[in-house]
Amino acid sequence: MRYIGQWLTRVKGLIERGRARPAVVLGLSLGGLLVAIAMTGIAGLAINQNVNDITQRALEHDVNLEDEGDDLRAAILDLRHYHRDLYYRGPNAPDAMQQHSKAYMDLQEQLGDYAEIEIDTNAGVVRPAEMRAMSDAYYQAFMPAIDLYYVDRNTFNIASGQGLNILHEMERAAQEIDRLGEQRAEASLANVDEANKQARVILLSVLGGLVLVGAGLVWAAIRVVAQIRHLYEAQQAASAQLSEALQAKNDFIADASHELRTPLTVLRGNAEAGLAIENACVHREILEEIVSESSRMTRLVEDLLFLARSDASSLPLNIEAAAAEPLLLELSERAKVLVQRSDGTLVTGLTGFGTLNVDIARIEQAVMILVDNAAKYSPPGGKVRLNSSSWKDDFIIEVVDEGPGMRKEDIPLIFERFHRLDKVRNRRLGGAGLGLAIAKTIIDAHQGRIDVHSRLGDGTTMRIHLPLTRTPGAESTAGSPKKVLELAS
Repeated sequence: MRYIGQWLTRVKGLIERGRARPAVVLGLSLGGLLVAIAMTGIAGLAINQNVNDITQRALEHDVNLEDEGDDLRAAILDLRHYHRDLYYRGPNAPDAMQQHSKAYMDLQEQLGDYAEIEIDTNAGVVRPAEMRAMSDAYYQAFMPAIDLYYVDRNTFNIASGQGLNILHEMERAAQEIDRLGEQRAEASLANVDEANKQARVILLSVLGGLVLVGAGLVWAAIRVVAQIRHLYEAQQAASAQLSEALQAKNDFIADASHELRTPLTVLRGNAEAGLAIENACVHREILEEIVSESSRMTRLVEDLLFLARSDASSLPLNIEAAAAEPLLLELSERAKVLVQRSDGTLVTGLTGFGTLNVDIARIEQAVMILVDNAAKYSPPGGKVRLNSSSWKDDFIIEVVDEGPGMRKEDIPLIFERFHRLDKVRNRRLGGAGLGLAIAKTIIDAHQGRIDVHSRLGDGTTMRIHLPLTRTPGAESTAGSPKKVLELAS
């Protein structure tokens, strides 16, 4: 309850500030709609059950009482008719006794049906037991006297009169039963009509509530849609502004990089010229530092210009078909020199072959970045492995170092620009944090990928996957064994 109270207080505050009014109205309308639907269903079931009960009672009791009163009275009148026929024609008349006996049996059957109806004690009509007693009295008074019709006519006439009086009383009682049934049937049908009227009123009220809830729902939906449209337009405008800002940033980096290259080249050229003119110059150390730093700055400017072009989707690629095996052999020679500069040893295992559609210079750049990274992070005298293989439709280039490795959570970050896991060491080694970003950009532009596998203390393995070109009609032999070329320096 405490959480519900806090939620209601918060919603009230939002409503007062007008920020969540359409959403709250929409929520309340949906809730009200569900409640109204549930109430409509419950009310409909209750009304239907009530009408069904009233109708069932009217059919099973009140209307049935009226029908039984009619049938009972008709049976009594039939018996009285055949009684009089017997009186005037005599028991020897054709079918007289048979018809009288049949009429009496029909009366007994109707009395049995009447007994099955529950009659209130204060209903004011003759009960089934009393009607049965009157029928028995008729039988006892008249039936024995039939045999005296031709012997003692006077006794027969007296018994006949007694029987007719009993039948008259029974007919009057049946008439009262019929009248009671009519009254109760009319009352029941009136109750059914009243229940139907109440049902219509309730259903119309619920329908009106549904209309109001639906109107609120439509209003809230319109407001919410308007807000969504407004947010969409604002998002589109923000997106356009962001695109313009990114384009402006890329243009600035590209322009700045282009403008910086010339003065850096002049600066380095002048410093190199100074070193060449006088070998024992007192400023030699300063000039060498200028040459080194200007070279580093030139490389940084080139890297920034490359990334700016890739961001602008205008990365220049000179795609050509190249055999993978000789490409990796040539790369291994350059990689060998690069690793030796870091006092390391390059070990190669080149088994991959096939045809690649690539920009050879850019692929060499990406591989050299990975090799240079591996050489810098490997310990002095450590080994850097350069392997290649073919597997299915991929040509795989693998660079393995013996460095300190990385934590699992740091691996997704290494391809971010200017991100350096060990900032102090990278600064000492001269890294700017752009090399891996450039390598990934190049490989992505070739529809390839770079996988990284590393653990602390176990070194790092980086794999470049490049798609092989299928030659029509040629069977793929990717992954088949081939002699491994081992080179050690």
